[in-house]
Amino acid sequence: MMRILLATDGSPHALRAAAFVARLAKETRGVDLLLVNVGHVPAVALGGPGAGAMVDFGVLEEGLERAGREILDSTARELTGVDAEITTEYRRGDPAGQILEAASAKNVDLVVMGCRGLGQLGGLILGSVSERVLHGAHTPVLIVR
Repeated sequence: MMRILLATDGSPHALRAAAFVARLAKETRGVDLLLVNVGHVPAVALGGPGAGAMVDFGVLEEGLERAGREILDSTARELTGVDAEITTEYRRGDPAGQILEAASAKNVDLVVMGCRGLGQLGGLILGSVSERVLHGAHTPVLIVR
C-alpha cells in the first residue's frame, strides 16, 4: 500500500499536483491519499493596524478553517473516480512544518505539492513552502509546476 500526501492550497499549481496524483493513483494499485491544507496567518499580519488595535483572531482562524476545508473538499472532488482511500486533514500553523509533521505522523511514502512559480529570487526573498518541505522531508517529495 502506497501512502501519498497531497498538500493543497487551492492554487493552479496545487490543482495540477492533484491531477498528477490522480493519474499516479490510477496507475498504482493500493494507494491511500492524504490531502492536507494548512491555515496560516503570516507574521506580518500579526502586527495589526496599530499598537492598541484589537484583532479577533478567533474569527480569522474560523475563516481560514472554512476556506481550508473548502479547498480540501474541492481537491477531493478533483480526485473523483480514483480508486483510493482519500482522507482530508486541515491543520494550523507554519505550512512547511505542518506538512512535514503530517508526512511523518502518517508515515507517507511520497509528498506531492505544487510549486508557487516565483522563481529562485522570489523564493529567496519570500521563502517557499515547497522548497522548505523539499529540504526538510525524510521521504521523497514531488513538486509539480
